[in-house]
Parts: sequence; structure tokens; C-alpha cells
Amino acid sequence: MIKAFGASDIGLHRKQNQDSYLIVENEAKDLLAVVCDGIGGGLAGDVASHMAVAHMKERFIRKQSFHDDLDVKHWLKTIIQEANDLIFMQSAKSMDQKGMGTTCVGVIYANQQTYIFNVGDSRIYSIYDDELICLTEDHSFVRDLLKAGEITEEEAKHHPNRNMLTNALGIWDHVKIDINKIKEGYHYLLICSDGLHGYVKEEEIFHIINKEKDVRHIVHELINASKSAGGYDNVSVIILVHEEGDSHE
Repeated sequence: MIKAFGASDIGLHRKQNQDSYLIVENEAKDLLAVVCDGIGGGLAGDVASHMAVAHMKERFIRKQSFHDDLDVKHWLKTIIQEANDLIFMQSAKSMDQKGMGTTCVGVIYANQQTYIFNVGDSRIYSIYDDELICLTEDHSFVRDLLKAGEITEEEAKHHPNRNMLTNALGIWDHVKIDINKIKEGYHYLLICSDGLHGYVKEEEIFHIINKEKDVRHIVHELINASKSAGGYDNVSVIILVHEEGDSHE
């Protein structure tokens, strides 16, 4: 069984929380957990992130069961593209919302298998055998520079365009989606917006997850770490853990 808990916080400097998150089960007891980080500043990033999670929740609840890997991947591609289209069309209707978009990262647990997906620079981490591993690849300008060998990891942390995305929901009429099935045996999965991974070192994230036993405490400690690092951004965190019983918050 998978236990999941999540929370979101506005941080210490922003006027609104543009993050949205979702943890939901369908009738087959499959689990969907998602974090979306709205982009566009005053251009309704909160609207975009809320639209994405609301659409995914509605469609997931109606999905009776997943047959196999191909079914999961087809469902994700279809539903995320639908969410992209909804945000893109809404953005085109209103000057106040023009240019809005959102990241979208999450996990589906179905048939005792775990699938991850990503659009943008929110992330999923795992802990296997006492090691924190980032399972997603940022869709960002700086990540492309890193892959090309044009900058170092240290330069990437301070690059002036480190927040520039190359992929997000609602910005373009077509969206690129990374979807992968991961191996079982992980102790924890962490889904988070860049309000966490952009300000809190991975060593500290690992220490907090390892130190705490209760998923609620882990989530709140990670959010507190983001705020202790300055609280410059909204922060959203979901923790998933294998355990006996069945509890989803």
C-alpha cells in the first residue's frame, strides 16, 4: 500500500500561492499525486495550476482501472495534453491571463507499479538504499546548457536565466511530457515545486526525510526548511511511502 500526504505554503514574500497539488484515488484504488507550479507572475499562474489539477482529478476519478503500462502512458499523454489545451485557450481569451502556464509533475501508482511524469522544472526524488536520487529532468534553459557542457553545476545555481522554462502547460499548443515507469523498492518518493529544491540543498532534504518517520512531519519539516532558507517562493511538497494499510490524505 502507498501512504501519501501533501501540503503547500505561500512562503514569506509572495502575495499569492500559485502552486496547486493533488492526491486522489479512483475506484480501483489507484493513486494519483500531482504538484503544479503556476508561472506568469501576475498573469494568473494560480489559475493555470488550479485548472491543471482540477482537470486531472476529474478525469482520474472517472478512470475505472489501468490495464497495463501502455494504458497508463496513453492516459497521461491524453489528459495532460487536454489540460494544456484548456489553459492555452483560457489564456487566449483574457488579457489578464495571457501567458499563464504551469509546471506539472506527479506519480501514478496502479497495479502495484509506479509511474512518474513531468512537464517543467518541478521534481520527483526517490530514496533507494539510503540515497536521494532525482528521477526527473528539468525542462529549462539552464538544464539544456548543462547537458551541452556550456556551464557547470555551480554556474547553473546562479545563472540569471535559471528560472526560464523550455516546456510548460498552457504556453504552447503542444506539450512535451516525460513519462517513466520506475522500479519498486523505494523507501520514499518526494514530489515538489522549485520552492523546495531551488533553495534547500539536497543533503538537507535527504536528512529531513531520513530523520522523520511520519509523512506529515516530513512534509512540514521540508516546508519549514524552505522558509528558513528565505521563503522566497511558494513551496509544495508531497511524500509517498510504502506501508501496510491504506491511507491517503
